[in-house]
Amino acid sequence: MSVKKSKRRKKNLYTEIDFENLIDTMNDHQVTIDNEVVSLNNIDQILDTRVNCIYETKTITSGPIRELEMYPVFLKKDIPDEFRVKTTKKAQKNLNNKNAVKHFIRKVNANFGKGDYYLTLNYTNEKRPKSYEEAKKHVRAYINKLNYEYMKLQAHKEGKKLSHKIDKKKYKKIKYMYVIEISQEGKGKYHVHMIMSSDLSMDIVEKSWKYGRRNNIRRIDPDDKHLTDLANYLSKDPKGKKRWGCSKGLKEPIITTSKKVSKRKIFNMENDHNLIEKEMEKLNPGYKVIGFKTTRNKWTAMPYIHVMMRKIN
Repeated sequence: MSVKKSKRRKKNLYTEIDFENLIDTMNDHQVTIDNEVVSLNNIDQILDTRVNCIYETKTITSGPIRELEMYPVFLKKDIPDEFRVKTTKKAQKNLNNKNAVKHFIRKVNANFGKGDYYLTLNYTNEKRPKSYEEAKKHVRAYINKLNYEYMKLQAHKEGKKLSHKIDKKKYKKIKYMYVIEISQEGKGKYHVHMIMSSDLSMDIVEKSWKYGRRNNIRRIDPDDKHLTDLANYLSKDPKGKKRWGCSKGLKEPIITTSKKVSKRKIFNMENDHNLIEKEMEKLNPGYKVIGFKTTRNKWTAMPYIHVMMRKIN
């Protein structure tokens, strides 16, 4: 058997369990799981699976930011079928939304930085879109205009004039990520947030938006967490709906999974937070710890650790 197949088979022996979603209600000595009532003795059976659990470390690198998620995985053979989590549509939707926000934040960190633009584009009353699709068409028209201006600039630097005879595919295009915010859907309260590469002047960027005035355009100045806070703000949805898009060819966050941290070390780090900085910086040379969070699952009593690091310049 090849080493690759052996590793794959070993990985398939384990699975992650969300005990918070698994247990719906608890009354006296009974628990309702997937609409079936089981005794607490059976709960003990599944909790005992923690004895054979191991820890995985998921490493997500997004530009200068690196996150490490350390969590337990359990042997599939130790988990009775009746305790398997059946994901509801609502739970899956919530999970998808959570993952979409994480992906948005990480993609921003992976592709943009100091000196790039952060824009808020507004509408005049007479040009407000009546639907999300119409707002999306406005954003596309805006990006097409910016790409045309950027290609003109590149052709000019080559001593050429942009025309249909020139192969436009060879020229670079603007990098961007946008969020269309609908603060009061159905009432026309639309505006656009955008993070964009600073290839064009602010003057061209502002003049190319033909649907409103009093736009806000400023250069990005990252902090210790790079653009995490800005991206988190853009992805939050306190009142209405937000939908986002991006240019093609953007870098994706780099995600790897390993068993690099032992169970004993996880418990030691949970009890002594100074060890988190020491161990994580030892395992990730060239990075410094800028924040961490430890939580404990109330059903398995197993710790979960999330660490955020920043690359040292």
